[in-house]
Amino acid sequence: MTKYYMRQRHSIDDGVNIVFDENFQASYLVSGRTGKKHDELNVQDMSGNVLVRIEQTSFGILPRFLIKYREHTVGSISLSLGHLGDIVYIRHLNWLISGNFIVGRYLITHNTKKLLSVKPEIRSDGIYNQLKITFNSQAPVHIGIAALLDIWGTKSNPMLNFKWLPGQNESYKLSYSQKQTCNR
Repeated sequence: MTKYYMRQRHSIDDGVNIVFDENFQASYLVSGRTGKKHDELNVQDMSGNVLVRIEQTSFGILPRFLIKYREHTVGSISLSLGHLGDIVYIRHLNWLISGNFIVGRYLITHNTKKLLSVKPEIRSDGIYNQLKITFNSQAPVHIGIAALLDIWGTKSNPMLNFKWLPGQNESYKLSYSQKQTCNR
């Protein structure tokens, strides 16, 4: 099982997110955006080779995405309304995502095998999603899905989009219930 760390989307300003391994060495780059038809999220290795493309094929309340690994379509995902015990099925891969996307705690499973677990972790320079990936060969696909769900969870939680006034303290903490609050 390999650990990766990806900074949460609402805590970065530019469109590129660096994914670090357990030794905090840069491993992958995540770039792109979602929101309009044909928008893409890309996962690249550190040489700049695009490994995974997640292309938005529809827009609106219930967007759909194609997952392409090395230019081959391997799955599709449709996001849903409602966030009480979120469950999303990834077609063709037969993966099930369950958990809470808003707080960033969820699992991806195939049958009874856990493939990925995600949880937030506070580090000195911000809040990161800790990804525990069972099969390292699937890491780029899982990183792409985690980036997509991070964006989806951020858009679904209006408190995360709140713009701070100049001079306010911008540090966050996770309470026992994993809600994000402001330190004062």
